[in-house]
Amino acid sequence: MITKIFKYIRLGLFIGLMTGVVLLAVEVYFVVTNSNRPDFWPDDGDAPYQDMSSGLFSAYIHDDNPDYEKMKAKGSVLCDFDLDGDLDLYFGYVNSYYFENSGSAFKDRTMEYNIDNSGCRGIVVGDIDNNGYPDILKWRFMSEAQPDHDCPEYDYEAVCVEDPNCIWEENNCWNNSEPQFLPHLILMNDGNSSFSAHNFLPSNELPFLHSLGLLDADLDGDLDLLAIQEEDDDQFMLYLNEGFDDTGAPYFAQNYTFYRSYGDISSSRIIAISDYDGDGDQDVYVGRKYGYNWFFENQTLTGEAGDVTYHSNPEPFFIEKAVPLGIADSEINEIGSMGYGAAWGDYDNDQDFDLYLANWGVNRLYNNDNSTFTNVADVQNVESEELSNGVSWGDYNNDGMLDLWTSNIRNPDDVYINLGDGIWDTTSSPYFLSGTQDLISGDINEDGWLDVFAAGLKMQNGPQGAKYTSLLYKNVTVDSSFSSNHWLKLKLEGSQYTLLNGGWSVMSNRSAIGARVVLHLADQDIMREIIGGKGHGNMEPLQLHFGMNSNMSAQGMTIYWPSRDPETNQRKITYVDGPIDADLSYTFVEDIGFVGLKGDINRDNIINVQDVVISVNHALDGTVPEPAIFWAADMNYDNILNILDVVRILNVILG
Repeated sequence: MITKIFKYIRLGLFIGLMTGVVLLAVEVYFVVTNSNRPDFWPDDGDAPYQDMSSGLFSAYIHDDNPDYEKMKAKGSVLCDFDLDGDLDLYFGYVNSYYFENSGSAFKDRTMEYNIDNSGCRGIVVGDIDNNGYPDILKWRFMSEAQPDHDCPEYDYEAVCVEDPNCIWEENNCWNNSEPQFLPHLILMNDGNSSFSAHNFLPSNELPFLHSLGLLDADLDGDLDLLAIQEEDDDQFMLYLNEGFDDTGAPYFAQNYTFYRSYGDISSSRIIAISDYDGDGDQDVYVGRKYGYNWFFENQTLTGEAGDVTYHSNPEPFFIEKAVPLGIADSEINEIGSMGYGAAWGDYDNDQDFDLYLANWGVNRLYNNDNSTFTNVADVQNVESEELSNGVSWGDYNNDGMLDLWTSNIRNPDDVYINLGDGIWDTTSSPYFLSGTQDLISGDINEDGWLDVFAAGLKMQNGPQGAKYTSLLYKNVTVDSSFSSNHWLKLKLEGSQYTLLNGGWSVMSNRSAIGARVVLHLADQDIMREIIGGKGHGNMEPLQLHFGMNSNMSAQGMTIYWPSRDPETNQRKITYVDGPIDADLSYTFVEDIGFVGLKGDINRDNIINVQDVVISVNHALDGTVPEPAIFWAADMNYDNILNILDVVRILNVILG
């Protein structure tokens, strides 16, 4: 629960001491770090504690605060764009902003680094060109003309009734009689804080694009593109990565399309990607509106895990099977599903992924039992609000069990702390009022505890009280509850550095999207997967987070790569023997193993002039160090040590 002064009073009361101890073992404490309310609205003693320590703009909606508009966001990502070991933040709606993580606070670098600041409806990240640096894809929806007349006060995302060519958005009517299609952009990351903007699809293609996802659908070692549209008949498309043109823009070729039925009014809203059956290729759930939801099983690999057959050009590429799996959700009401958020997570640690669906209606928690799904949201009391808009799985108290945060657009969000055996504690839920669009969980300050960025707009027709747009929740549980739980963070990196486009690659895409990790503890196994998209425009960090409860080390871990083992012609599996110490962040490179920080050639956990000297020596005499050192020195990922790597290390040092 957001920290309040009265929470600590009970610690001095003998009668409530034991109750307090029990609660402290359950509750998770968050502090909002970009609210700034006391500057405009004096604290009356009942307001949640808040501060501005994050460095982000203030999200408090007030006439005297010009920054809250900047904090409006539908899309957001936490990602280590500069490979310095911490998570940076990119988010946007009307405009987009790039905040670099300095370790103690975020710093707005959008203008300084000349990073595209045009608005967006959603964001995903992944290394499209396998150059080692994650790229940013963001998209728009329909026409983005300026408002041309006042709009009557109306409901959220409703249609303007006076004008059939007019759509309603954030109290503005937008004339759509002559659509002006803005391009969907990719910001190619070349390192050294340099991003170049390109169109990744023609400006008139996918005019109703509502969500994107990244995955290596054909397992050829590069990232492909999933797209869903809210309107038109073609609402689910797969685009394969075919390389780049002379301008540096990527080329995606449409490979698969799934059409809605003729005359059907249903629309596709959200995606959730995961290898639900564990066969080695990722599958896709599509949450929809006014109809049943879709689920697309990837046919690139067929058969049981460990005994699969690879298909270079499957026909069809996907099989839609939501109804037989029991996750179509067509019976929610008379008009069908109303999916607005979805995410996969193994909340019961049984080594398969379960699915949470956030609806405008009744939410679902589909428990996966050997690919048989059963809704248990009602019996486990995690149905949340009737207007849920997003969801994030994260182990917020590091006890080894995934917890659940659901976002709401007219009431405060709900946080469910997983106590096991179908019991969820709700006392950690925040009180802040924001029209939260979706959520991402990541450790922003490197303390091992998951924080939360809640992308939000201005709440419409909510309860009385101070309102906010996007909020950053800092997890201060370790300070508030004296928890001794441990953690481990892991970043995987694939070895593929070219775009082969031919067969099942023996090296994974650089972002390792599609890789699965099982951490083996003394008392249980914990599974995570690197997933490139969820909901309607967000994705969790590429960095995996494991709560370890009281375990001070792991006995080992097993990594299931999306690449092929050339000896077995099956999925590549790497077992890492323990003990693996807790409370540390690791980077593991396919076919190399654990490595340090990029540029830290002498492995002393700092990049300085000594690393420059070593880099110069390697560049001049042509010596080839052992693989982990070579990886650290090869700053531009071209498999050559030369003066270009020296220059990049100098740039890191000079900032």
